[in-house]
Amino acid sequence: MNPESETPSAAAVGSGGIRFPRLYAVIKWGIIATLIALSILATVFWVMVLGGFAGAGFHAAPRNGESGEIAVTPECAWPYDVRDSEAMAVCRLFYNMTPEQRAEVLKKREAK
Repeated sequence: MNPESETPSAAAVGSGGIRFPRLYAVIKWGIIATLIALSILATVFWVMVLGGFAGAGFHAAPRNGESGEIAVTPECAWPYDVRDSEAMAVCRLFYNMTPEQRAEVLKKREAK
């Protein structure tokens, strides 16, 4: 029998083999390197964006008709003095309450 006329073995037919193994490897590692680079760039981007917000002291924009400054009065700053650094934060919380909540807070303060 002629060796060229014999049918190939089942293992050779079933594997299919990669025709261009070097090209396959280059494409595979190129894709992997690209994904790694993109993930690093995304990480750097979000660190810069979120770090920029934090570094700039990001605050939500004031509501329409409101200025950024809050009047610090003894009524809203209690138990702090109006010159205390925490008084502004306490007043901001006080002014964001509903009128009913404010009345309840004032009643509790008077009771003490």
